[in-house]
Amino acid sequence: MKVNVHAVNFTVDKKLVDFVQERMDKLEKYYDKVVSVDVFLKVEKTSDKENKIAEIKINVPGDDFVV
Repeated sequence: MKVNVHAVNFTVDKKLVDFVQERMDKLEKYYDKVVSVDVFLKVEKTSDKENKIAEIKINVPGDDFVV
């Protein structure tokens, strides 16, 4: 399974990429037909502490899931 990490409005470091990769690898335990995963990490430019968003697009044969 290929994992693509995309960062929006910030620079992602290797530690975060490794963490995302580790978590996405666990998907194969539940469904082994995952082709690829696109992870979009975003930081919104607001003064709120809750300004971080993670969107995950899971590509499987015949369909895509977005979480």
